[in-house]
Amino acid sequence: MLMLPVVAAIAAAVPASAAAGPATRWLTVNADHSVSAADTGSAVTPLALTSYISNENTIGIGVSRDNVAGGYQAILPAHRRTDGSPLYWSRAVSFYIGAGGCADAKYFASGAWRPAGSFRGPVEVLTDQTIPGESVARWAVSNHRAC
Repeated sequence: MLMLPVVAAIAAAVPASAAAGPATRWLTVNADHSVSAADTGSAVTPLALTSYISNENTIGIGVSRDNVAGGYQAILPAHRRTDGSPLYWSRAVSFYIGAGGCADAKYFASGAWRPAGSFRGPVEVLTDQTIPGESVARWAVSNHRAC
């Protein structure tokens, strides 16, 4: 069993005299991969995977899970996906190609990878979060090159 500490902050409405500091709760990952909180045993539902971006390059690329200005929120290392190590995101909404770089994108639909285009940096590419017939929007970025 894997035990993970979770710090729960005390609500601001609690009088200062009653606030002893943050409490520690434990989340337990059970053999069937369900998660429960140690203090109550209530089930904790993880966020469902809705989309990911796969980096099929030998260098990292910028990625975002929120639609924010500024290009990207994290660097996705080479040969990794946003839903795995080190990010573990339940969704990814864009990728970023820096100045002087070009890359190709593709998405998965109806059992096959399909080309989505080539992009010249600097550019942030927003990925469609709903692909007809797919429960998860799968995107891949490959062939990063100087251009």
